[in-house]
Amino acid sequence: MSWDDDDSDTTTDCPYCGEPVYDDSERCPHCEKYLSREDAPLRRPLWIWMCGLLALGAALSWVFLR
Repeated sequence: MSWDDDDSDTTTDCPYCGEPVYDDSERCPHCEKYLSREDAPLRRPLWIWMCGLLALGAALSWVFLR
């Protein structure tokens, strides 16, 4: 049996950069992008961060400018 006969080393092409990636990989080792949405970390949209900063600024100005 040679090393090339192992079926667990099957690869597919990355949908972003086209480089070969192992089938069980979560991220592409070449372009570092996640291969599926389920594997990607949860990211909050920018508008949520902006509303939070605006609310924090309003609360601080209310406290210090009273």
